[in-house]
Amino acid sequence: MDKHLLALLGEAGATGLAKGFSFRYKVFLHAYEEEKSHWNYFRNIRRSVLEFPVFYLFLLIGILSSLMGERAVKYLNKKAEEGAIDFYKKNFEPNSPEIMEILKQEFGHLSLSYRDLRDK
Repeated sequence: MDKHLLALLGEAGATGLAKGFSFRYKVFLHAYEEEKSHWNYFRNIRRSVLEFPVFYLFLLIGILSSLMGERAVKYLNKKAEEGAIDFYKKNFEPNSPEIMEILKQEFGHLSLSYRDLRDK
């Protein structure tokens, strides 16, 4: 598979997860907006009929895991963000300004796995 298609589907899934997490944990609303912008970036490069099925599948996974609690959300977020960071580092040029910005934001999303998710 081509790296742009994988990135497109990965960002569709990440957008769904963040949206699902945000129903219970509002700190994910900002991550949702950023993931949506990543998805839109790759949509300008490549399109697929699988985008929305992946989005809705991961939205459901996000909602269900948020019902399981903070530990489940943190674990799933950590795995997803570490996978995304690794994928971008291996498959894209590190000197691309767009990819560097996406990576910076992905590291920010990863940090949510190490903090309190409840509203204060």
